[in-house]
Amino acid sequence: MTTDAAGFAAAEPQAVLSPLTRAAIFLVAVVNPGSGNAGTVRGLCGDLAGLVRAVGFRDSDSMLTCVAGFGPAAWDQLAGPPRPAGLHPFQEIQAGPRRAVATPGDLLFHIRAQRMDLCFELATQIMARLRGAVTVVDEAHGFRYFDARDLIGFVDGTENPTGAAAARAATIGAEDPAFAGGSYVIVQKYLHDLEAWNALPVAEQEGIIGRTKLDDIELDDSVKPSYAHNALTTIVSGGEEVKILRYNMPFGSVGDGEYGTYFIGYARSSATTELMLRNMFIGSPEGNYDRLLDISRAVTGGLFFVPSVRLLESLASGVPGAGPNAAAAGQPPESASPSSSGSLNIGSLRGASQDG
Repeated sequence: MTTDAAGFAAAEPQAVLSPLTRAAIFLVAVVNPGSGNAGTVRGLCGDLAGLVRAVGFRDSDSMLTCVAGFGPAAWDQLAGPPRPAGLHPFQEIQAGPRRAVATPGDLLFHIRAQRMDLCFELATQIMARLRGAVTVVDEAHGFRYFDARDLIGFVDGTENPTGAAAARAATIGAEDPAFAGGSYVIVQKYLHDLEAWNALPVAEQEGIIGRTKLDDIELDDSVKPSYAHNALTTIVSGGEEVKILRYNMPFGSVGDGEYGTYFIGYARSSATTELMLRNMFIGSPEGNYDRLLDISRAVTGGLFFVPSVRLLESLASGVPGAGPNAAAAGQPPESASPSSSGSLNIGSLRGASQDG
């Protein structure tokens, strides 16, 4: 259980706050047409924790976890209204040659562990449960590269919050109590032109990133360019920096000449990450864009909602459709079960905390 700054007791989140591992698999899938396919997905929602335990028991020190997220159309189909406040289709951004593309995605599975074989086994078990019900539209196998560096040679994730600050940054609290303990996650696959990047002098690379390459020290504001990646992705509201939680991983194929970064950012509000992307692609001010995009291009993009553990498991008993508000009908919030018309009555939880 987590508690936000206002003292609001939030439901238990999925493994969003687990530490970075040496291996990860990212699966994005769409739900196939057909009346029974949503039910198959719901069944997995109820059993996912058990699958993780069964596979992870083989090596408990390897920290196997899986986070499941849902796109807006899938959430409507699986849970019915209302949607979480910040869940909507990923907004494509176009600015000159720079484009943050929006690509299909109903389900996201972020699987990670210290061993790739455990990640692979869990992904296999998940897809066996979903066989015929979904189609995988994107899959990436991430790996830790030296001391948590990207393939462009810089350490990635240095400024991630930790501890209570990470929970505040990544999990929804009292501002949307029906979905407390949940998160918003944006994913993008970036492909890098390493030949062009490596042709740049190190000092120029450091200006683009905003940190030194060898020892990972942030450049002083007096010398850091305003277009530096870490300058444009710093969001300040009310005099305080608003953080997100990144678990980016390198991926690639040497034979295909594919070298990339899988960006995955968890946030309490989807608007935070969306503003970072606008600053990168459009610029802040407009035209002062992230020069990293001169050698990197986004080839996927999606926004997903990650429900709390309790809310994820409750999807197993739901069917789509709008139902009455349970609170209005006098039912306690804890009885979030399908109504006669099929809704999970999630709207009945608004204004009441979930204790996971």
